[in-house]
Amino acid sequence: MHNNRIHGIGLLFVFITLLIAAVIGIIIYSGQETTNFQGFAESNETTINTEIPVSIKKVLVMEGDTVSKGQKLAEFESQDLAFRIAAIRTQLLQLEAKKGMSKAEIQSKILQNKAAERAVISELDSQIKTLENQLKINRELSGGLKSVRIKHDDSAKNPIEIQIEALKSAKEERRKEFAETNRMYKRMLSEDYTPEKIETQKLTEELESLEKKNADMALYAPFSGIIGSVFNKNGNGERVFLKGGEKVAAYSPVMSIINNEPSFVKGYIPESHFSAIKIGETVTITSTNNKTPISGIVTGLGGRIIPLPSRLLKNQNLPLWGREIVVKIPENNGFILGEKVNIAYGKNIWDNIAKLLFSYPNSELSAKEPYKKKLNKSKDLTPVPLRSGEGDSGLVEIVSDEPLKIEASGAVFVEETGNFIVVSDETEKKQPLLFEVGKGGLAKRIKIENLDKINDLESIAKESESSYLVMSSMSYSKKGKLKAERRILASFTLTQGKAELKNSVDFYEILKDFAEKSEGTAADFLKKGIVEKSIDAEGMFVLENSLFIAFKDPLFEEKGVIFEISDYKKIFSEKKISENQIQMTFIKDLPKDLRISDIYMISKDAFFFTASCSDEKCGGFFKFENGKSSLIKNFPSLKPEGIAVDKNGNFFIFFDLGQKENSKFMNLGRI
Repeated sequence: MHNNRIHGIGLLFVFITLLIAAVIGIIIYSGQETTNFQGFAESNETTINTEIPVSIKKVLVMEGDTVSKGQKLAEFESQDLAFRIAAIRTQLLQLEAKKGMSKAEIQSKILQNKAAERAVISELDSQIKTLENQLKINRELSGGLKSVRIKHDDSAKNPIEIQIEALKSAKEERRKEFAETNRMYKRMLSEDYTPEKIETQKLTEELESLEKKNADMALYAPFSGIIGSVFNKNGNGERVFLKGGEKVAAYSPVMSIINNEPSFVKGYIPESHFSAIKIGETVTITSTNNKTPISGIVTGLGGRIIPLPSRLLKNQNLPLWGREIVVKIPENNGFILGEKVNIAYGKNIWDNIAKLLFSYPNSELSAKEPYKKKLNKSKDLTPVPLRSGEGDSGLVEIVSDEPLKIEASGAVFVEETGNFIVVSDETEKKQPLLFEVGKGGLAKRIKIENLDKINDLESIAKESESSYLVMSSMSYSKKGKLKAERRILASFTLTQGKAELKNSVDFYEILKDFAEKSEGTAADFLKKGIVEKSIDAEGMFVLENSLFIAFKDPLFEEKGVIFEISDYKKIFSEKKISENQIQMTFIKDLPKDLRISDIYMISKDAFFFTASCSDEKCGGFFKFENGKSSLIKNFPSLKPEGIAVDKNGNFFIFFDLGQKENSKFMNLGRI
């Protein structure tokens, strides 16, 4: 027995020795996992431009000045505006002596106006075509000069390109003017107004608007920051510093402004470790001035190995090489613009120890996984555990104890139940199905009663407490067909888990009728989509009495398009849309190869939207404000298709993972 005791103590000693060796090994291994490198705290420099050609009256700031949001930076004047104001005043004087016109004269005016529009647009198209040909020739010539090294500045536009943009802008504005004149004459035919009264009212409103614009022709700071530069660019692409009397073309840069506080860190990861980090991963950042570490998210990796900046070299005579890395950091980070920071990436050693000592082997985890997947059979939507591997990314899979296949294409939050209503672009036998989804991911189906069929259901919007809209995409199928069930806009009620149809219309036919009978940009956009068979509506939102519709396709002059249809409930009663009901918003800076997939409106001028890649699973979540888009979150391997916001203001993004995987969603929190 004594020998057995000695033998047992010996085994225990061996076990403890092996355990200590394992812990030491983990510590050494973990130390090797951590990668440390350096970089600089930086901020984006935003270029500010004007939307119309102007002359500089006065520049009120200098480079390096600190400015506040809304501060006036420069004063302008516009010769075009002055001419237009003078012309309107002359027209108003002439109207005092002008006699009324008969209906025949009004109809003649309509024909004359259309003829004038065709002539003007034709002339502008001819000028644009001439400049485009000239630009093409110039590029071919410069491409053929093999012995000449031409330095290209991607941020500077060719003078011919600027002229083309200005002409296209003028073309759009002239179309709007002619369309407004046509609407005026049509009102004169249909309503009991004198022509003089209508035209006087129109010109007076325009005059007031132009005079107000002319009185406040100025440039204001879009946010608080530091003036980076005050410049323009001449025809050779050289910077010309602005002064009074300088002329600036439309959309030309005037000055730039930099955030007071860094918004990102540009680091340089050593060449030997460049493959150790990926986009979307978290790093820790510290500086010598601020000892408190902060977390950042990797948003970009350089595509090549470059020499490290001299500030990062210990020996200036010994160059080092590495790869650029961009890390987004939170606001109020305490860093100083341009200061050197340390970036650390790696796993905590105690996490590794815990994993070794307390984790199950892979085989045991696999055996336990079915318990995580077990569904609540009570059919309620109480939260269920996240599936293995999804907790870290924040994704929740939509699952059910029914044989459901959901390809999420839109979602709304229902305050009364605390759940989401999700629509799917494909349902079995084209049934009009909705899916009620809890925040834990458990789903159950709801059928819209009295609606026969609907297919390619891409969007849903909440009208009121119990009233909702759903809409098909109106896009052609892969077989080149556009059947009735892909053309529907429907309204329904949802109470106590039961959905019942109120009304439905062939919305594609209504839009087609509008395009054929109307003039202007909205009609041109729809005509383009109808001819190309490219119309694809993916997002929808109701704000007050307006219905907002976001089109995935077509683009209009490379810009994303959103319709605002005022007094939209007339669509169901009158089965038509009038010209004065539609206003358009253009997303001019929509990233290339991305298309709008859903919208969430805050106001008519500010909203959030998701955009998905055209040919693969990727996309982003954006905010649109002051005419510009800003990326909130990038999804490099997910296709965002829907936005919903709960009663606490938390944003949820829904993803379509295709036919082989269940859809998922993510809580981004309050934005």
